[in-house]
Order: sequence, then C-alpha cells, then structure tokens
Amino acid sequence: MEITVNAIVKELENRGYIVDEQTCIKNGIEVLGLAVKKNEDDKVVPTIYPEDIIKEADERGLTVSEVVEGLIPVIEQRPSIDIDRFTDREYLLSHVRIGVQKEGSENLVKRNSPFEGIEEYLYIADDMDGQGFSVKLKPQMLEMAGIKAKGLFKVAEANNHEEFTATPMINLISKMMGEDVGAIEDLPMYVISNKAGMKGASAMLDKKSISALADEIGVHEFVLLPSSIHECILVPHTRESDLEMFENMVKEVNATTVDPLERLVDRAYLLTA
Repeated sequence: MEITVNAIVKELENRGYIVDEQTCIKNGIEVLGLAVKKNEDDKVVPTIYPEDIIKEADERGLTVSEVVEGLIPVIEQRPSIDIDRFTDREYLLSHVRIGVQKEGSENLVKRNSPFEGIEEYLYIADDMDGQGFSVKLKPQMLEMAGIKAKGLFKVAEANNHEEFTATPMINLISKMMGEDVGAIEDLPMYVISNKAGMKGASAMLDKKSISALADEIGVHEFVLLPSSIHECILVPHTRESDLEMFENMVKEVNATTVDPLERLVDRAYLLTA
C-alpha cells in the first residue's frame, strides 16, 4: 500500500486518535502538520510533519502500519506542559528568548533585525519531564499576560546574553575528528550560538558579547555567515576578503547541507565590533 498522508491519518484514526491537518509555518515555509490528540479536550498535542516521514518510509520500504507504530511513542510521550504558564508574567520574564528566522508572515511577537532578510521573534525555552521544548510567542499571549513587546524584547536580550557561546571552529573540527588538527591561529573562525545549541543564531544580535570576543582576539571586523537558525560563523574580515565568495559559500552549504526549515538566508554580512 502506498504511503500517503491520507493513509497515515486513516491508520491513526483507526487506532483511536483524533487527527487535525494543519498548514504550519516553520521558518517562513508552509508545511503540512498533523496535530494528533488522544482525547478531544487535549490542550497540548504533538504535531507530526508527514513529508519527511513518508520519504523515510519509502526509502526503508515500511508499511503504513509500521510507520504509525513508530509514531506512537512520540504521540504518547508528550511533555506535561502547563499552558497557563505561557501567559504568566514572571514565567515569561525568566524563560523568554530571542530567535531569528527568515522574514515571513508568521503571526508572532517579532521585529526586524539589523540583518537584511532576517527577523527576530520571541519564544519560550524550558525543560519539562526531562525534555527541552520551545514555544513561539503570539501577540495574544502577551496581551493576556499584560506585557508590552518592547519591554519583553529587552528582557530576552539579557537572557540571550547569559547563554552566548563562541567556540573556535578549529576546536569543533578537532572534536569531530577525534584529534588535534592545529592551532587556533591557523583557522581564526568562531561558531557563535547559545549553550543549548538550539535556535542560537540569535547570538548574531549580541553586540556586547561579540565586542568582548573582538577585544580578546584583537579583531574588530568580521564577515558573519548565517549557517542555520541554530548558529552563525564569524570570520575575521581582511582586505582580501571577498564578500561575494562568502555568500556563494553560504548558498552552496544551504542548498546541499542545511534542512530548508533551518536555513536563514543566502547572505553574508559585514560586522564591526
């Protein structure tokens, strides 16, 4: 039997689940999502994105029944999230963060960034039942909490600053290869992100941390490469630096390596710290 969205939905419904097909926007891209409930009054439900599931099933030769068997643990092991927290002022202040994504029409608490083609948005980052999760903030959530977006962005900036990380690229390469591949000076590039390594490309907005890094290494002009929504790369800028070459590099990596839902833009930016 051919694996299709309708076939997956029907199999889930045959097993007693309630499935709602939704058009979701992820990083500016419309994707089909399946919200799967165990009970009609469930407030927090997992959303499954069938496109990749179907592709993997076809590659592995799975049946519809086998596909759904694999989905059930995801459906059943949902974190026990108290959604009322998302409109609680104190909770929002301590857990709000700034993420970045491609400019789009998604209805979020967001604003333009200093980097053309990229927008900033607010989200909640937390851990529940041992599982990390994030929830993008919508305007109505702030209204219910009685918080202004401008003030919350300031709080989120401070929260992001506390989690800023800058790792020499050479260190990451050495770790991946399991051996020392040379001195930092041989490859003076830095990966900037957050401690969790998730949605960390917003580190590009942290002028204070980037300035401190610049002072530490004695370099104050960089080319910033937005490698994904999770991280960016800082490359010292020299007279020989060719911005078009870097942009072609980002474009090639995006096209061949980065998941479309995690891409930022095919751009490179000059940054002075």
